[in-house]
Amino acid sequence: MLRSHANPAALLIVTASLLPSLGGCLGNGLPWGQLTATMEASFAPSTGRLDDQGRLKTASNYVVAIDQVSVGFDAFSLVLAAQGSASFDPANPPDGYSLCHNGHCHSDSGALVDYEDIALEMAGGSGGARLVVGLETEPKPLGSESSVVAVSPCDTGVCEVPLGELAGLEVNVATVSISGTAYDTLTGEAARLTDEGYAFDVTVPVNVALTAEIEGSIGPGQPVELNLAIDFKFPAAVFDDVDFGAAPPVDDQSWLQILSAALTDHAELTPNLTRPSN
Repeated sequence: MLRSHANPAALLIVTASLLPSLGGCLGNGLPWGQLTATMEASFAPSTGRLDDQGRLKTASNYVVAIDQVSVGFDAFSLVLAAQGSASFDPANPPDGYSLCHNGHCHSDSGALVDYEDIALEMAGGSGGARLVVGLETEPKPLGSESSVVAVSPCDTGVCEVPLGELAGLEVNVATVSISGTAYDTLTGEAARLTDEGYAFDVTVPVNVALTAEIEGSIGPGQPVELNLAIDFKFPAAVFDDVDFGAAPPVDDQSWLQILSAALTDHAELTPNLTRPSN
């Protein structure tokens, strides 16, 4: 796939409703923070994940000849906590959570919730703010070369970031489209698929929110400019839990569960926040 070239980074719209205590500007009329951002996405399995024909190896001794992978996004959010608000402590989880260990807590609903997600939830409920910025929704074909995901430009002259402490980044994946053919590497009586393999071509609305930590303070004495580069990598482990021979996914609901779990557990989301010196 040819590499896409990024346009100049666009200033971003702050679409969240900000609390009055977090709004405002510096004395000379400048905002507390001004954000620019870019985003790239790729699907680049390591060489150890590919066989000599370029097919993706899975943990269940299948290989998958992938025709295409496309991902559509919805938006990304910067989550800010009010300055001085409490941070997440696994030894003292907030109401609704207990038994925190190995990077997650048990919620009252019975689900396991990652520390990062709880920290963002606490930040958003601590008098903080969530800045929501639109991303390209049309599914983007992904390959080994990074593709640019368009960021919604700003409608007004200044896109302000309110006073607070940066708590994290959340990127919402809206849809995944994937097609290819799975083949069995087991032969003879152990083979689970015919030589023709198992072909699939599916598009599902996954609606998965991926999170990553971001640190920094927005306020007096800090640089106004924030430059955020977001890197998303579709997981090579996408089919590791799929047994194409014994229990192949046969409908959209099956694929929704597979792709949502793969994104939640294995997708890589890396934010790189840089700021000029004072």
